[in-house]
Amino acid sequence: MYRTTLVPTGEGDAALDAVDDAIDVTAAEGTVHVLGVVEELPMYDRSGRPEKFDDDDPERRERLEAAVDRVATAVAEAGIDPETAVEAGVPAHEIAAYADDIGADAVVMGKRGLDAAADDLLGSTTERVIRNADTTVVSVPVSG
Repeated sequence: MYRTTLVPTGEGDAALDAVDDAIDVTAAEGTVHVLGVVEELPMYDRSGRPEKFDDDDPERRERLEAAVDRVATAVAEAGIDPETAVEAGVPAHEIAAYADDIGADAVVMGKRGLDAAADDLLGSTTERVIRNADTTVVSVPVSG
């Protein structure tokens, strides 16, 4: 059993598929951290210099906070203390850094079913976290 588990989430329900697994592997006296990451990828102008990401959806953070709250509620209903946070940046980097910051014993996250060609070419956030995190990463297939 882990004492400190991290469940990252986006605006969708992938983390809801992973939360049961996170609860199962977290000790009753442990904590499940629920992290939402507002994706802010750098945009590049013609010179190749990075420019600030232009957020054209001001309600995105609100949707993300609602998703974090849904996962935290499921954790609390299971009798485990949830901690929540919302960060901004490149999701895989923010997840790995947050896991380090809290001393996570494990990261439990949903993995979307991309088609094989896109998965091989681009990778996924889960795969990037697996490569970059300094802790155990549990990849949970997303249903549906």
